[in-house]
Amino acid sequence: MLCGVKIHRVAVVGCGALARHVHLPNIRKNSRMKLVAACDMDVAAAESARADFGAERAETDWRKVVAAKDVDLCVLSTHTNLRGEFIIPALESGKAVYTEKPLAPSLEDMRAIVRASRATGRAVCVGHNRRSSPAMLEFRRLLEKARRGPRGTTPSMDRSEGRAHLPEEDQMQLLIRINDDARSWKHWIFSDAEGILFAEMVHYIDLALWFNAAPAVRAYVEGKAIGNFGVVLRFADGSTTLMHHTLVGNFDYPKELFEATANNITVAMDQHFEVRQIGMRDEPTLRVFDYASESSWAKRKGMTGYMAEQEEEARRAAAEKRPTRWINVNKGHSEHLDRFLDHLEGRGENPCSVESAVPVTRVALRLLESSASGLPVKISPDDLAVG
Repeated sequence: MLCGVKIHRVAVVGCGALARHVHLPNIRKNSRMKLVAACDMDVAAAESARADFGAERAETDWRKVVAAKDVDLCVLSTHTNLRGEFIIPALESGKAVYTEKPLAPSLEDMRAIVRASRATGRAVCVGHNRRSSPAMLEFRRLLEKARRGPRGTTPSMDRSEGRAHLPEEDQMQLLIRINDDARSWKHWIFSDAEGILFAEMVHYIDLALWFNAAPAVRAYVEGKAIGNFGVVLRFADGSTTLMHHTLVGNFDYPKELFEATANNITVAMDQHFEVRQIGMRDEPTLRVFDYASESSWAKRKGMTGYMAEQEEEARRAAAEKRPTRWINVNKGHSEHLDRFLDHLEGRGENPCSVESAVPVTRVALRLLESSASGLPVKISPDDLAVG
């Protein structure tokens, strides 16, 4: 405790690209955290993380992290091959855990993690960080407001005099487009049977379940789990969510587009830097958001600003004979971890508890079944149960 601020003693387990580009820099910048250990089975990766981010020590055996008396919080950023095997003993040793998504690769693993969290009273936060993106939170606020009513601006045809009201008019439709580029992925994606459909799409499944008021009841996947697929989720009130993923996009183009329609109102969120709405006269039609702090050199905001900055940066880089800088956007990684610290200190809810992550991961497993069979699958109440 320093000047009334609690200092969380942190160990990062898994020092690959995600840890180096996201978690380790965020921990270093956060005055509420002290990096005690950087752990990776690759000694060079562990030592490099220790040196570059100021950890007190490097470890190659995660069991030493579990046993460490000077660690309060573990950040698990390995691939899905290490989940319950690490999380459960970490909880039992008195540590809180922030784990990357997906929560676990099997139902048995998920149930065991839930039981351990409940038995120990130690919290687990799952890294569905888009829940904490400032732009995504604004998108959700507007969508909730749109659903509550009143309906959007005046229709082109007046049906007020007893004409039929379609039940479909009370549903929500959501489109999630993921423009991905296979050249940006590490080699594991080409040999992993679960592919992007499990490892990455849980982000978007999580948001689909988060945005929809009714439970999911059916799902269908057209395409292989590795990528280039479409997902349809049907909900109990008839609402649908369509997720379209491509591996043959261009990394320079914005990756994520969310577009929802409800109550004759349209709300859209583009790549965490622009939110638009049409139909609510008391809300601005356009709001733009800052890029990630490391991209503060890009001054123009929103979609048009982003495209102009990208074009100009490419020209500058070519003239100066240097690599082009990416414009990184704020997907809520830092905010998600900070909200978890608040929760650990008794201030605020866990931004993504294991209870909320279990249904997401179970739906993802059902989607793998649909992809393999080429057939729709039913999502039962059991699939959405925590266990």
